[in-house]
Amino acid sequence: MSRSKVRNILLLKQIHSAVTHIKKGKLDKALETLDKAEDSARKAKATDAVYYILFMRGGIYYTESKYDEALETYEKALDAGLELLKNDPENTNYQHYMGTTLSNTGNLLKRKGENPQAAEYYVRARETYENLLAKEPENAVFRSAAGENLNNYAALLTDMGSFEQACEVLSQAIELYEKLLEEKPENLGYQAELAVALSRLGNCLVQQGPEKSDTAKQSLEKALTMQENIFNQQPEDATIKDAIALTRERLEKLETMKIQEKPESLENLENSENQEKQENLEEQETLENPEKLKQEKPETLENLENPENSEKPEKL
Repeated sequence: MSRSKVRNILLLKQIHSAVTHIKKGKLDKALETLDKAEDSARKAKATDAVYYILFMRGGIYYTESKYDEALETYEKALDAGLELLKNDPENTNYQHYMGTTLSNTGNLLKRKGENPQAAEYYVRARETYENLLAKEPENAVFRSAAGENLNNYAALLTDMGSFEQACEVLSQAIELYEKLLEEKPENLGYQAELAVALSRLGNCLVQQGPEKSDTAKQSLEKALTMQENIFNQQPEDATIKDAIALTRERLEKLETMKIQEKPESLENLENSENQEKQENLEEQETLENPEKLKQEKPETLENLENPENSEKPEKL
């Protein structure tokens, strides 16, 4: 067996071992194994393996809240991905890896509070997945990843106060996940992502003014129904519990806003009714007392009845 084949076999075993450690939650062991795997990959000049190793390492750092290390690792992964695409620009797997890495980098930058930079990475990921879906519109993996990126991008836009743009992005995410759910209605992952998008859309619409409150309520109620359905099937899932609490909070906020606006509307209606009553009384009084109409005639009416009193036009 050639030396290169031995290296490749060793590399695959190291990557597999790292994945196993990650699944067991042994992240330190996984990092040690990935270091060895990267060394093997670079010796074998396997750029695709290097990219995958860097991607996994960045994910571990992110999980451990080591954001600076994660960001540095993802930047190296992006460099490796660009090299791969330079040699094979039509490779959809490489494009998918790049899209995911770009989106994850956006998540990291958002977490670090670097919002403008995060937006740039989300946009790049969005463009990557738009290109991928133009080639493979039925690919469920690409559609799901695209929807997740749009969800995260919309959350950033909402934080930045760009509510109209956030609603537009969320509408795209909702369209993607609704179609995915039509194909696999029992997929809880699709349900969860769709519910997140609907809840965020409802919140986003609330921020745009009371005229959109009915549409916002429909979106929030739909999200809550889906989230409660997921909870019934996964009652121990802390993430769905938090999602339900957030959606309920948004609904309560919407109802509070409606209550605060209601007295003002009732007051305006009451004033309008009082004004109408007063006008009716005055009209009735005038009909009963014609002399009052004569006393309150406007000056212009008197001039029409007495032409002599009207002002003469100036001579030209």
